[in-house]
Amino acid sequence: MNGYGADEHKKDLNIFSLYVYTSAASFLLCLTLFYFVSPRFSARISSGYCGLSVTKKTDWDTRIGSNLHAVVVSTISLYCFLFDPETTSNPIRNDGVLVRVGVAITLGYILADFLIIVWSYKYIGDLFTLVHHLMAISAYYFVVVNGVLPYFANVRQLAEISTPFVNQRWFFDAIGHPRSSSSFVINGYVMGASFFFCRILMMPIYYYKCYLVWGSDEQQQLGALINFYWISTCIVLDIINLYWFTKIVKGAMKLTRKLKDCKD
Repeated sequence: MNGYGADEHKKDLNIFSLYVYTSAASFLLCLTLFYFVSPRFSARISSGYCGLSVTKKTDWDTRIGSNLHAVVVSTISLYCFLFDPETTSNPIRNDGVLVRVGVAITLGYILADFLIIVWSYKYIGDLFTLVHHLMAISAYYFVVVNGVLPYFANVRQLAEISTPFVNQRWFFDAIGHPRSSSSFVINGYVMGASFFFCRILMMPIYYYKCYLVWGSDEQQQLGALINFYWISTCIVLDIINLYWFTKIVKGAMKLTRKLKDCKD
């Protein structure tokens, strides 16, 4: 019995070390991409990058890491959402390793992005973004360290599917790419569709799941602090998502009318 307990404890420590190392690797990779990889890589693939202001170059470099993070994390989260029984077995608390690895990657990325914004505040400083990052860091910390709310954290991760398309639109605008071009138009429509399906349409599914578990013994055992971060961060993020989606829809309608007028 003691041997079994010791083995289980060692296993738990090894798994926890995996999360720590994953977050640390994500943190260091994000900083490496921002300071060393993106400036050189972007200058080679886009002649427009070299002519950008310091502010836009800084913003551009953050989006390279954002894209890599989004691709990796959205792949993990989509797999967990559709195929991983450990993620969906108990939405309040479970021992799913893959889902917590995905959240650990995001934890390291957000922490690095927070520091980059602080260090480059005069160029890309945004108090609202810093507050958002602090709330996200606190919320994801509980998921990674305590293994609570993994299902709900994973659903939030699905939003990253739309991130590369949002960033690509910014890249196009930054280098003055024509908005009437087919690449700009296609990316815009894919951005709007992915944003709707992964952020807006997931809202009722997410909150219905919250409703199903709210008031259960496991939910009440989380304590006031975790419950506060759980709900407050989601409400703030969803208000932001709704605001941005209205802008995306207005932009898409404006572009559609413009293209129609050009054809006429």
